[in-house]
Amino acid sequence: MKNKINNFAKEKVLDFFSSLADETRLMILLSLAGKPRNVNDIYEFVGKDKLTLSAISHQLRQLTDLNIVKFEKKGKEKLFRLSEDFCWCILKDAFRQFGIKIQIKCKKCEYK
Repeated sequence: MKNKINNFAKEKVLDFFSSLADETRLMILLSLAGKPRNVNDIYEFVGKDKLTLSAISHQLRQLTDLNIVKFEKKGKEKLFRLSEDFCWCILKDAFRQFGIKIQIKCKKCEYK
């Protein structure tokens, strides 16, 4: 008997991988790998010469809508961080496959 994967689960998986497939969103996720950051810090990390602050904010909105990125307000400032709901080892493994080691804390598993 074949296992059936429901449409909701398939959509969530596709959304997650789509977020990784976009260079800007991938750079945003990498900027958040080490610590929470505000939009200006993310903008600096991604590169001012590549995108506008508005474009970064738009991408952050998409990532928060998908619950891939979370934020908390500190006064007037929003601090964005990677969601602890995801196992970020998949991103670490993808980079490791190409000889690049990145540091991302994964609270979903003990894999390092």
